[in-house]
Amino acid sequence: MQTDFVQAGDVKLQCFTHGEGSEVVLLVHGYRSSGRIWRLMQEALDTTRFRSIALSNRGAGDSARTASEAAYTVESFAQDLYAAVQTLGLRDFTLVGHSMGGATVTQFALDHPECFKALVLLNPAPLNGRTLPENWEQPIREEFARGWASEDMGRHGPHVPAAFLQALQADVARNPLERAIGGRRSMAALRLRQRLAELHMPVLVIGGDKDTTVGVHNILAEYLALPEAQRFLHIFHDIGHSPNVEAATRLARVLTRFVSQTVPQCRGAVASTP
Repeated sequence: MQTDFVQAGDVKLQCFTHGEGSEVVLLVHGYRSSGRIWRLMQEALDTTRFRSIALSNRGAGDSARTASEAAYTVESFAQDLYAAVQTLGLRDFTLVGHSMGGATVTQFALDHPECFKALVLLNPAPLNGRTLPENWEQPIREEFARGWASEDMGRHGPHVPAAFLQALQADVARNPLERAIGGRRSMAALRLRQRLAELHMPVLVIGGDKDTTVGVHNILAEYLALPEAQRFLHIFHDIGHSPNVEAATRLARVLTRFVSQTVPQCRGAVASTP
């Protein structure tokens, strides 16, 4: 695993790169996380076939921080992502987003569909938003005072290395409060589900049936809102919000099959349509 930084507009983003294959997979993390969350899945991918790049969004991990809450939104993360893609010179890649990262890559896909070939939404944040309870900021501020913890990752599994979890939690603990509040407000305001019909690249929606963070009903709603000819679904049994940690090897197999078989078949079908 190589750790480096990429200039994305006015911010530098940390990135974790693994493999030297011709198939490029760009990975975007969620709300309480960093690019490090993808490490176990990256290591499970065939390095001769795949080059995977996991970015830490602004405010996450060792990426640059911004003082304003308004900088930590799905829209700003998508803009940073586009700037990073331009700097890295990426084209014809597969874009994968987890949790809030699922909303980020959806926004990116709507804005820049020409840049990449396929999309994967992994337990995406509800794309129709959520109503925030009254005084919702106060619990976040109180939790920050105690130490912000990472989101549900199936951390009790014996296969999850303790050193990995400690490093990821250290990343999360460095998140600025502005990112926590701005990100929560942004997710609540999402209205992207009604626009999913605009996406015409192959889209794979992946969920865990034990996900209580976003809920299986939301995961299925995103799938059903996509164009029927280009949508695909995989649900992991007895897995929660983070299959990239809980079932990293299995997720790598699902992603490999999608990129190697499903996407070429979809593109071939489109090319052969009179």
